[in-house]
Amino acid sequence: MLFYWMNVEKTCPVVTRASELGLEVLAFMHPSAGNQFVKGTIEKGEQPRNAAKRELLEESGLVCPYAMEPLGILPIGPDKTLWHFFAWRSTGLPDRWCHAAEDDFGHTFAFFWHPIKSPLNGNWHPIFH
Repeated sequence: MLFYWMNVEKTCPVVTRASELGLEVLAFMHPSAGNQFVKGTIEKGEQPRNAAKRELLEESGLVCPYAMEPLGILPIGPDKTLWHFFAWRSTGLPDRWCHAAEDDFGHTFAFFWHPIKSPLNGNWHPIFH
């Protein structure tokens, strides 16, 4: 089990939209862990792109209608966990909504759009700083 844990990889679907404020990225307020971007663990045998779409559905209720574009892979954190990033340039999504996450102990996440040029404040989970 330890060997598996050391080889865990993560995925992050980066959902953006154009607005009057410029480019915005989808984010949510976790009721006990601060503001975050959608992300999660790639399951054993799962392709990173499929994991990104699954995490997006589980955490936000959104279904990306096409294949997300790969943005890149980065080692992040003290353990250098590999993170796979994928992009979806969305249109027609609401400004705000709430979703009961399928995989987070029944938490309800409050989604919002964060201007991509705005710095993250202290309300954000430390992993995103």
